[in-house]
Amino acid sequence: MTMERILRAMGEVMAERGTEKAGINAVAERADVNKVLIYRYFGGWNGLLEAYVQRGFFLSIFNEKFLETAPESPSPEIRSKLWSDYTIQFMQEFRARKSSQELIRWEMTHGATELAQRLAAFRNESFKNLINKIAPFADYDPMAITSLMVSAVTHMVLLSAQHERIMDIDLQSDEGWGRMETAIRRIYAGLNIALELETSKKVSVV
Repeated sequence: MTMERILRAMGEVMAERGTEKAGINAVAERADVNKVLIYRYFGGWNGLLEAYVQRGFFLSIFNEKFLETAPESPSPEIRSKLWSDYTIQFMQEFRARKSSQELIRWEMTHGATELAQRLAAFRNESFKNLINKIAPFADYDPMAITSLMVSAVTHMVLLSAQHERIMDIDLQSDEGWGRMETAIRRIYAGLNIALELETSKKVSVV
């Protein structure tokens, strides 16, 4: 389908050139279509960028797929593994998607624009839907926890494009990223223990 081909070309061009240097002409050339079609389908560059995010060519689709297999209101026994698996898979997905990385870089430098704010709102809503299903523990502020973890992963992946190491972690090797995955599992395991202890204290007080 022509529209899907255009969106796929959009991702390829952003991955190769960065969002700043990607434009309608480049996307039209890659998709092998007349640029008039892009204006007809999307109304222009902003519409094309927004469609790219909303139609599953960005990380929000990853959240939807994860939700399809995740149990609702997970028990304490599987909560740690579930959240570790999510964060690790999120990191792997983001590392593999150069176009997603370029879009985040663009958003960071254009955050005050209406388009950037709409894209961020769409992504944030996707995260909220995920949290409401698999972390319905409002007392423990899962929004803040998820924000910290996602931001950390995002920063590390973006940093790896310009730096070989952070401290003694090799950001260019599977071993280095394996260490990050182990750290994520330890963080969530520790958090799970802390939540269980806090819950047991509340129960004993009552």
